[in-house]
Amino acid sequence: MKKRELEFELLPEIEARYSPMYFGEGDVLEEDLRAMLLAAIQAPSAYNEQPWRFYVAKTQQDKEMLMEYMLPGEKEWMVNAPVWILLAGDIGDTHNGLYNYWSSFDAGCAWGFLSLEAQRRGYVTHCIGSFDRIDLRNEFQKNENLEIYGIVAVGRPAPEEITAKEKIPARKSVNAVQLRRK
Repeated sequence: MKKRELEFELLPEIEARYSPMYFGEGDVLEEDLRAMLLAAIQAPSAYNEQPWRFYVAKTQQDKEMLMEYMLPGEKEWMVNAPVWILLAGDIGDTHNGLYNYWSSFDAGCAWGFLSLEAQRRGYVTHCIGSFDRIDLRNEFQKNENLEIYGIVAVGRPAPEEITAKEKIPARKSVNAVQLRRK
């Protein structure tokens, strides 16, 4: 399994996680899918609002509905993933009735937890954002406060002979991402 070279030892799932363009054969087991979603909803959230919402697409009909809103470049490789999970956030269901500014931050954390649990269970994930989020939102009930953030492809890793041509992108150093005061 590919891993990044890191300065410190981290959780094995963090070291091995990257967003592949290829998926292998095999379904995502229902128990594993539920565990990934359970991991996602354990993420911290501002005021414990838990704004994340998920739509799981496993059937061809559900995937075709999502494909209607994707940009062409995404469709070609996503079709090989057996499960797609749309990640959204409810920006209106709050303790004080005000706009949930933190919804995207919290949903992003939930996606991270989902991805790491998938990795732990032997799956790979790749999240895309190249789709028409406004029109896609209209496919769902109670959508007036729904913000759509990404669609996550979930599947088994492709065989090594296929992934050998993929390069795991380097990450910026800790020093490169630290903000500095004036």
